[in-house]
Amino acid sequence: MTDDPSGAELISSFLLDLYGGDPFARVYRASNEHREAHGTDCEVYPSVPVKMRLLAGIVRTAGAHRILEIGCGLGYSALWLAEAAGPDGRVETIDRFPEHVSLARRYAGEAGLAGRIEVTEGEGADILQALAGPYDVIHDDGWFAHEPAYFGRMIDLLRPGGLLIMSNWFLLEQAVTGNLTMDWAQFAGPDWAEQVKSYARKLVAHPALHVSFLMSPSWVALAVKTPRP
Repeated sequence: MTDDPSGAELISSFLLDLYGGDPFARVYRASNEHREAHGTDCEVYPSVPVKMRLLAGIVRTAGAHRILEIGCGLGYSALWLAEAAGPDGRVETIDRFPEHVSLARRYAGEAGLAGRIEVTEGEGADILQALAGPYDVIHDDGWFAHEPAYFGRMIDLLRPGGLLIMSNWFLLEQAVTGNLTMDWAQFAGPDWAEQVKSYARKLVAHPALHVSFLMSPSWVALAVKTPRP
């Protein structure tokens, strides 16, 4: 490993300066500090600011008002999405750790967005079963390497023409190239690379989805639910 910044990090830094900074930088810093303080078992890995600006732009363009998120962390991405959805928008976000839920609610209140963000504590697969759609946008920031147990339920909850956004696809680039930034097997098992590629194939082959992958520096998959004939 080297301390020199990667190409993706240089691009992200340049773009962030170009955009005039991050309106939720305090929560981004707090999220990273929280993870560092709690060790490798902590699951707070906020999306980078340039990716969230992209996703917020998509939400604005789509006119999305009802948004579901799996994997809240301390609420950093929910803040971006809620601001983009406008005063009539609502983001429902899920995290399984009580401390994360409490902090996310606090940061939403401090940002003046508590009325647009509902934070629910629980396992994503369990919570999704109790929800009623349709949603305009679903942001899955909870999956990692393996196909999530709630995959089919996300598609059911998404309206025709709605958008499923999936983070963490930096894993696909590393699975294909073999250029690893970390030993992901310690988090996702020895077959993580094949699992990532298998999930990518399933997404693209799904008859109800039109899928595109955006690589560096965003690393997201965008899947539009095709309207019923």
